[in-house]
Amino acid sequence: MASSISISLFLVCLSIAVCFGQQESYPMWKVFCSGRPLYRGRLDSIVTPGSPAGHVHKVMGGSHFSAGVKGQSPQELFDVTKSADCTTCSIHTVDNSNYWHPELYYQWPNGTFSVVPDGGLTVYYIARTGEAGGPQYNNPNWQPFPKGLRMIAGDPWRRTYNKSDNTHNAVSFVCLTDFGMPNAPETNGFQTDKYFCKNGFRMQVFFPMCWDGINLDSPNHRSHMAYPSQYNTGDCPASHPVRIPGLFFEAFYAIDKFPHGTGRQPFVLANGDPTGYGFHGDFVNGWDVDVVKNMLSDKSCLASNTNLGNNPERCLPIQNFVKKSIDSDCELAKAIPLTENIGMVEPVSRLPGCNPILYSNPVVCSEGSEPRSMNNSGTFHLLSKRTGRYVTFNPITEIVYANAPAINPSYRETWGLGWAGRDLGRTIRSTELNRHFTMQDTLRVRGPEPDTWEIFEIEKQANSDYVAIKNRRHNKYLQVEPDFTITGTATIITDACLFRLVTPDGGHVPQGLTMSDVTNLQGLSSNLGKK
Repeated sequence: MASSISISLFLVCLSIAVCFGQQESYPMWKVFCSGRPLYRGRLDSIVTPGSPAGHVHKVMGGSHFSAGVKGQSPQELFDVTKSADCTTCSIHTVDNSNYWHPELYYQWPNGTFSVVPDGGLTVYYIARTGEAGGPQYNNPNWQPFPKGLRMIAGDPWRRTYNKSDNTHNAVSFVCLTDFGMPNAPETNGFQTDKYFCKNGFRMQVFFPMCWDGINLDSPNHRSHMAYPSQYNTGDCPASHPVRIPGLFFEAFYAIDKFPHGTGRQPFVLANGDPTGYGFHGDFVNGWDVDVVKNMLSDKSCLASNTNLGNNPERCLPIQNFVKKSIDSDCELAKAIPLTENIGMVEPVSRLPGCNPILYSNPVVCSEGSEPRSMNNSGTFHLLSKRTGRYVTFNPITEIVYANAPAINPSYRETWGLGWAGRDLGRTIRSTELNRHFTMQDTLRVRGPEPDTWEIFEIEKQANSDYVAIKNRRHNKYLQVEPDFTITGTATIITDACLFRLVTPDGGHVPQGLTMSDVTNLQGLSSNLGKK
């Protein structure tokens, strides 16, 4: 899996706005976040605390992200966020912030949608000064993020671009065409109709860096913050006099496996936006205040010393907190059950939530907003008859086990019959990684390249809710061993080879699928695979 660390090493300075805005005598560091999100789904603890969000997000950062609680104060949310045990990003302990942005979907010619998998997030922290020669240039008086600060940059309802509006200029896009070749021009809307992004599509948003000094949040989650005289630098207005480090998101999406660049704009944000103007980012502060204060005053943290942020370990106040590699085993402290099919394994007929695809005049609607309104037949849990537990996997070893408890099954216990580019059988994919079962000594989750896929047959057992799963390459059945691992060595079907397909339903374990359900799943997979 490509992480944002490896991507950023190649893309040290591809954003002119970031790299050449002014001299390098300002604090600057980067936070690199794993290509495997901490969470993906319809939660947003800022906008819709305690209830489903309007559209699907990809969340990175500290493990204490959750739906939040309605009426929870910014300070209370900070206390929870800051106390996380781990983070999926590159600076541990002193930064447990949460960062999120909308998922990107590919719209197939038949009108269905698939989530674009993988990709990572790089978060720039840039403490820029005011206008040259002015008082905010000579004395910027940077302040650390206050405890409880949270904010949104961008507007999911926007479908137009006004070049004289800083909030519009704060959003931009770059198609990474090919290493050694010039990238596509940076634009303020999607460009995937004109260019093929072989090495990824980068979505960018600057956050406002001027705070009113009073409010940790506001009703629209924006007005307590303001952009300086330019969207990424300049003087703060008198209404928002406190200058804090500016955040800049570079969200990477691996779109090279999806046809594009031929004149049709096939991508759409989870909020129903096919233009890109509605891209946005969310930030919940989880920084140690004293550490950020020291970073803003320590010369070792200047951009000239940190290699424009690419080497944050050169900044002495955080030197001992920069990871050599991003934790791949950091999980949510409290599992969030998957209650709707978001299109990770199979294409879905519509975007989760109520998000019609509109180039102008997006609407607020409620029909279809409930998670249970999505067709969940494409996802299921595998319940072992032998162990009475669900199939899951270890993210470090990639080994698959039948040892997960039945309560609150999470993403690692959620699978689907994925469509494959072959005529016979089906792949079985993890909804978390969009990667496949593959046989080694034991069953593992690997991919995503087709030559690592394994193809399986799902065989319904007579007068039973259970199925057997045959590996087509070995012509043998999967079976659960006494140590809960799963191998592909069985030639005779026993209870160790039997699994029940159980669909997610609002966090509650429902009844198993019938044979007709299994048949429909396979038929759906076959039809959707023919693009």
